[in-house]
Amino acid sequence: MMTIVIALHQSWYRDFKTYYIHFVYLYLTNEFPELVSYKRMLM
Repeated sequence: MMTIVIALHQSWYRDFKTYYIHFVYLYLTNEFPELVSYKRMLM
């Protein structure tokens, strides 16, 4: 989780939801194989 948050601050995305849905969930699933959906993460 900390890796994703640090990468968010180094990107041009303004909020975590947009970053997670448009970048992390699409492109980083190989690096994080047990990645959950954004809604599931908020629970």
